[in-house]
Amino acid sequence: MSGVALLRMDRVAGAGGHPRHGHPPLDLKIVEAGLARAEILTTLVDGWRIPGGPDAWATRALAAAPRVAVIKAETWCLPEALACAARLRGAGVLTVAIGQQVAHAQRVAVSGWDTAYDVALAGEAEEDVLQLLPRLLDGEHGLPENYRQRFRNGERFSVRNAEVLPWPEFSDEEMQAFAFPFPLPGPALKRWAYVLTARGCPHRCRHCSTIVRKSAGGDLRTRAPVAVVDEIAAHLARGAEAIAFEDDTLLVDRRHFLAICEEMARRSIRMPWIANARPDELDEERVAAAAAAGAILFKLGIESATPRLLEAMGKARRGSVWIQQTEEGMVRLRQHGIGAVGLFLIGLPTQTEDEVAATLAWARRLAPDYVQVQLFRSYPDIDWWPDLPPASRDAEGAYHYGPVRVTTASIPAPALASLQQGFYRRFYLRPGFVARHLLRCWRHYADPAVMGAGATRLAYVLRGAGNGQRLAAEAGGRGA
Repeated sequence: MSGVALLRMDRVAGAGGHPRHGHPPLDLKIVEAGLARAEILTTLVDGWRIPGGPDAWATRALAAAPRVAVIKAETWCLPEALACAARLRGAGVLTVAIGQQVAHAQRVAVSGWDTAYDVALAGEAEEDVLQLLPRLLDGEHGLPENYRQRFRNGERFSVRNAEVLPWPEFSDEEMQAFAFPFPLPGPALKRWAYVLTARGCPHRCRHCSTIVRKSAGGDLRTRAPVAVVDEIAAHLARGAEAIAFEDDTLLVDRRHFLAICEEMARRSIRMPWIANARPDELDEERVAAAAAAGAILFKLGIESATPRLLEAMGKARRGSVWIQQTEEGMVRLRQHGIGAVGLFLIGLPTQTEDEVAATLAWARRLAPDYVQVQLFRSYPDIDWWPDLPPASRDAEGAYHYGPVRVTTASIPAPALASLQQGFYRRFYLRPGFVARHLLRCWRHYADPAVMGAGATRLAYVLRGAGNGQRLAAEAGGRGA
């Protein structure tokens, strides 16, 4: 045996059919690039792209006869990860766990964990994994036990110097597989590359899990703007047509963001790009700079129209100010021709159906290009976890787009999926939305692949059309 297998887990059964944006496993791609630099034989098995299941993925990895396997997984596909790791370990492969699954296992006892994994690294593991793997390949004595102790101590790892990490490289097939799934104005963008300009997020949102983040920790660590633009240029040279910035919030450090925009302008690099952002960052200076640098869409974590919930989740000290900033930010984005995806949460602790209805009504007035509606999940790694009633924690197979078994909301758990779909129907099936969308994005619908994906999303929105009637009626009654 020699070399390393890198695996990303998925849940084969899906998550209730909810459409999702396929992101690359950036941490594994960075490790892959680092191992290639060290001339270590590497095989990447991505369960998001390769059909099968734990046994099939393990078989594919074992075909490369690896000495070590690095397995990335989250709460919602933990059973698949454990089954795959156990199969690999049983075949004599050293197994290394990364991803949110490790933070999960540090807080919740996981049956089968110790028989599945030799080593586990919580947090941002890329830098330490690249240092660890050559030592494991060399058979360094006592190393797994040392890391097991660090896991038991609750240690979290973080990238200390992002500049020393290699850039991930994406094949043409990967660029197409990870394309942004929703139509955007202008010609269809089929090849996407993904870039991190910084690590960490200084905000303390209590509901936030590393499942939906691409970094960890609260200390912001920015990369040199010149290095960021060097990476962008390299992706474009390999055929990327657009960039997705994967920072938890790209605009959080004003000087860092403006410096990147200035460096792009200095080199005459202007390509379409999307990013995550917060409504309270959408001031005129940053929005104007983003538009000049090629921004076409921001994914905004808006969450709720209820001030008390916004404050309870740590989104803002004053929820009413957050609501005002969101409304003003949406106006600025429209003025500068930048689209928006409004990200909303339902099923928050103590949330009522009336509050969900009010959020829907507000979303319709805000009129973003798209909405995504997640169901609040009590993942073990969120800051809220210790304060939630034990009976309301759902740490087994929970997925923020999947069915809810238990809830802390003032809404029965079975009703949440209906409210989610009612939210989608009342937003997307309005004649005004359809007309505006087709006017902006009509070019996409000449592409059969886009038509097929659109039909799948429409089928999801229409599914269970008889549900969520109270939500629809109340949103309509609020003048939405």
